[in-house]
Amino acid sequence: MSSDASTSSKNTDRLQWLLDRQDIQDVIARYSLGQDSHQGTDSNILEQWDSTFSADATVDYSAAGGTVGSYKELAKWMRGAGDVQGSMSSFSNWQHMLSLPTVSVNADTAKARTDFFATHRGRADQGNNTHYNAVGAFIDDLVRTPNGWRIAFRRLEVYFGDPLPIAS
Repeated sequence: MSSDASTSSKNTDRLQWLLDRQDIQDVIARYSLGQDSHQGTDSNILEQWDSTFSADATVDYSAAGGTVGSYKELAKWMRGAGDVQGSMSSFSNWQHMLSLPTVSVNADTAKARTDFFATHRGRADQGNNTHYNAVGAFIDDLVRTPNGWRIAFRRLEVYFGDPLPIAS
């Protein structure tokens, strides 16, 4: 292989790595977009999550007392289903802020770690006059699908959380 061909091949590989990394970053951001675009009683997080997770994706949210199972089970645990309230039901508003992920790509699979800061405002009308902040990380295994990168497995790590009373 000539030097020019070798350089061209390396540049193509580097460009693909950058495109993969950007696509993965967008997938990770879409998770929080799903959470934060649907506040209060709007529970339609699957609108974004169905294009965030692979169809057979699993999650481990046991660090927060949550679901170990499918991402759709996670959505039910967080937002509820029918007359059953979810873990987010005692909050009126929330926001999830993400760090830039660290990403390693290996052909059609990838691993990522993204730190987060999440803030949740309690529903005073339900007696939860508390503001809750949480800090942790998402640890993701991703897979390239015909529809782009998707999270195949996500583990939640929680480092600490602070419940703060809301001043009257």
